[in-house]
Amino acid sequence: MMRRVRALISAAVLSGPTAASAAEYVDTPYADRRAFSLILGPGASYAESINASESSAVAGGDVHLDLGASRTVGYDGDELFVLIRGSLRGPDLSVAGGYRSFFGDGAWQTFYDLGLLIRPFSGPWVGPRIALGARHTFSDRLAVFGGLGLSLGFGAGLRGDAEAFTGVQWIFPVGSK
Repeated sequence: MMRRVRALISAAVLSGPTAASAAEYVDTPYADRRAFSLILGPGASYAESINASESSAVAGGDVHLDLGASRTVGYDGDELFVLIRGSLRGPDLSVAGGYRSFFGDGAWQTFYDLGLLIRPFSGPWVGPRIALGARHTFSDRLAVFGGLGLSLGFGAGLRGDAEAFTGVQWIFPVGSK
């Protein structure tokens, strides 16, 4: 009886590394998931700013159009993105960039953005931007998304923006399949 127990324990200990390596999670290589995307979409925002040099406060709404690109990073399809945002108020241009992390494996995914918003011409203003949203992927090549974001601007005073954004994302795989 004792010999059987020792034999079972020895077999379990010796086969442990083999069983663990056989049960190891195997995923498609990262190279198969790399993609470059083009982004285009409209949005709306509300901003309040205090200009330090004029000691005045300004508030109001705005409509904008985003044009940008993204590149996947990591194994989960997360992205680094850069957007040029054209605004009707002013008119003004700004640049947003950052990291977009996706959650979910199906056609519907949620995401958050962490980044930086730079407004070089109307201020200038520079500050952090955060956003939450959802994306629906129709195919390996096309997705639509939308979300809500907040940003702060520092520089020529203090500025706060709340935004709603939407867009279309054209996805181009990079690498071999």
